[in-house]
Amino acid sequence: MEIDAWNLTVSGAVEKARDYSLAQIQALPKFTQNTRHVCVEGWDVIGNFGGARLSDFMKVVGADLTARFVTVECADDYYESLDMATALHPQTLLCYEMYGQPLTREHGAPVRLSIPTKVGYKQAKYLTSLKVTNVLTRVGYWEDQGYSDYYSL
Repeated sequence: MEIDAWNLTVSGAVEKARDYSLAQIQALPKFTQNTRHVCVEGWDVIGNFGGARLSDFMKVVGADLTARFVTVECADDYYESLDMATALHPQTLLCYEMYGQPLTREHGAPVRLSIPTKVGYKQAKYLTSLKVTNVLTRVGYWEDQGYSDYYSL
C-alpha cells in the first residue's frame, strides 16, 4: 500500500459515500491525546496520538448518527466494529500521527483508530474502509473468535 495513494472508502448510511484522502482527514480539527493502550493479554503502553475526531469525520460524510454501528476494514484483512456511542465519543480518533510525527507502518500508517475507552483489539490499524450500518455481518476479527464484542475499560 502506497501511503500517497491511500484513501478511506466510506459507505453505508452516509450522505457522501466515496473515497476520502488523508489530506481531507487532516483538514479536520486536529486533537492530540495520550492514550493508554490496554491489551487483553495483560500488557499496556501509553502513546501520544494525533488525528481527527471520528465524530467530526462522521459529520463531514453525513453519517446517519442514529445508525447502530460503524465498521472498518484494514489493509491487512483485519476488521472491527464499534457501537455508535463509541464512534462518537470525543476521544475516538482517526489517528495519523504518533508523538507529533506521521504514523509509521508498524503503528498503523497512514490512519488507525485510537479509542481510549476500549481494549487494544478495537483500535484497528491500516484503515481502508469505513461503513455506517444497522446490521453487522461480522463483529470483529477477535470477536468472531470468541472475544467480547463490547470490551470497555
